[in-house]
Amino acid sequence: MIQLNKKYIGVSALLALLLFVCIQTKAEDVENEFQTRTSLKLSFKPLKKVKFNLSPELRFDDSFTLDKSLIEGEIEYKMFKFLSLGAAYRYIANQRENKDTEYSSRFLYSATAQKEINRFETSFRLSYSDYADDDDDDSMDLMRYKIGVEYNIPKCKITPSISTELFQDMSASSVYKMRYTVGADIKLFKKNYIGLSYKLDYYIQEYTNKHILDIGYKIKL
Repeated sequence: MIQLNKKYIGVSALLALLLFVCIQTKAEDVENEFQTRTSLKLSFKPLKKVKFNLSPELRFDDSFTLDKSLIEGEIEYKMFKFLSLGAAYRYIANQRENKDTEYSSRFLYSATAQKEINRFETSFRLSYSDYADDDDDDSMDLMRYKIGVEYNIPKCKITPSISTELFQDMSASSVYKMRYTVGADIKLFKKNYIGLSYKLDYYIQEYTNKHILDIGYKIKL
């Protein structure tokens, strides 16, 4: 019975998160926005404790019109077995209707703790960024707190995951938004994966939900 509970606890968590999403999206006076994102993520380790990630991405609005393109580079350093430090730079091209394309740069610094428990991999990431990952990408100093869980299914190429992230506006000392994510990585062949995820951005002060479908291709060199 204990083994059975461990095997299906991840599924139960996914169902609970989906139930929460349904409740949020049906709330009265809540505006719902939709977005689709596609990306390619290249990861490689030139040194044992150092990893580089390079991720170009395209974002489309609800009419599948290109809204924004960006590229992000990140370096991670594994300080201890359970702790990694990271720094990322993001360059953004914001396509605007009847206006010139707007270009901007953003930064993020993070510390991530990870722990494996049987077939579960839990993580907690604390990060600082000067962007909120919104469509307009207005400059905003944020502390971000992210908790995530992955489950390694025995003899299966699919790795499901769930996460919750809180965005705290440092200038206002208030919670800006919550992000809930359900997704999975599907292994195609050696070092090649397809990532699928659904994100719900719930804005605390604005009574707005943003639904994001994210499809990506990942290569681990």
